[in-house]
Amino acid sequence: MSFNLRLSCLWIHRYTGLAMAAFLIIASITGALLAFHHELDDVFNRKLTSIDAQNAPLLSIAELHDKVTTTYPEYKFSSMPTSVSPDKSVMFSVDRNRDKGKNQPKPSFQEVYVDPYTSHIIGTRDKEAWAWHNTMWKVFWLHRDLLLGDIGKWVLGIVSLVWTINCFIGFYLTFPRAVKKKNAQKKSSSKKRASFLKRWLPAWKIRRKTNLFKLNYDLHHAFGLWLWIMLFIIAWSSVGFNLKPVYQPVMQAVVGLTPREGKPAKPEPNKIAEQNRRADGSVHSNTGVNNRSNDVDVITRVVNKTNSIAYLSAQADSAAQQNGVSVQQLLGIRWVEEDKQWQMRFQTDKDIGTHGGASSITVDAATGNVERVNFGYQNSSFGSKADQWLSTLHMGQIGQGWGHRLYQIFLAMIGLAVAVLSGTGVYLWWKNRQQRLKAMQKGR
Repeated sequence: MSFNLRLSCLWIHRYTGLAMAAFLIIASITGALLAFHHELDDVFNRKLTSIDAQNAPLLSIAELHDKVTTTYPEYKFSSMPTSVSPDKSVMFSVDRNRDKGKNQPKPSFQEVYVDPYTSHIIGTRDKEAWAWHNTMWKVFWLHRDLLLGDIGKWVLGIVSLVWTINCFIGFYLTFPRAVKKKNAQKKSSSKKRASFLKRWLPAWKIRRKTNLFKLNYDLHHAFGLWLWIMLFIIAWSSVGFNLKPVYQPVMQAVVGLTPREGKPAKPEPNKIAEQNRRADGSVHSNTGVNNRSNDVDVITRVVNKTNSIAYLSAQADSAAQQNGVSVQQLLGIRWVEEDKQWQMRFQTDKDIGTHGGASSITVDAATGNVERVNFGYQNSSFGSKADQWLSTLHMGQIGQGWGHRLYQIFLAMIGLAVAVLSGTGVYLWWKNRQQRLKAMQKGR
């Protein structure tokens, strides 16, 4: 019995698809919802996030942060947002406890919401609680690990790996079947055989006037072909999120992805330090950069909580202009206690997304000197950029304004398309199984 590649691939595609169907339907539907995570989260969490706009001045972020830290002195709030909206509360996140050895008590909540007009604490949120306002976080964890923690991540990682392989098998199965040599000779004698592309073209089409089986067959083939690149991106990036022991070696071999290093060592005083200026434009002295005390009084700091956002924003704009780019949006600012530094993340017009590929600037609080400026587009190798693009496209962290909104819609449609592919695949298997059973009964 000779080996038939097509039949073997069909068997693998069919039964691995059946095994993955339930997982892919869950991941695809939750993924479609997560394309609008922030918007939907604001709807479910409306009591904490929405306020009525008032004809009154908004308080500064520093004042709001002071209110939170004095109300909850047992917690740390190192990060701050960079802007205030007139119709939304301001959210501050509790620092995650990264030092597991101290056995510090687990915070009873992770977020605090503050009224930007009065600094009144609207409420707190424990995202791990089963509550209506946490709906989108439960959707996220269902999507990420099936609400099973590390076990769920491993399961979804294996499913994603099989799905990635299945992308190539499914693509191959859409090719027109090879014609046997004897039949090809008979047909060639009567008329010229159609080209490969013409015989492949029907796989890209969906017949409208047809029966239910053929409609499902066409949907399964056409969706898989038209959306193949995006399906592969979603599948392989899912491997990257959940199965790094497989993802990283493959990416290292294919695109030269280098393993992420730990926190970089402190560099020598930055060359741009001589160009540092205060937010008001006046030049400040660079003396005392390395001799400052760890207990510098807050009042004596050049950069404090009150002026930190304006100061770092100005420094980021200046550094961006020197590199021929522009700052598109500020992503957040945080106080690094151990180094007595302020660090701001921002996105330039050349950065990839708002997370791994974003830029940052770090400023010494005592002197105002710029210690580091990291531009996301400069510090990435080809492999790192490929990795950033995969994760950015998967999570929808791309574009601004209408461009971002259109991509959100597209990403949600991709999620629904995966559900359709899984559903039609199960239907086709079921109908084929019925036909085989009928044929077996007739043969008896």
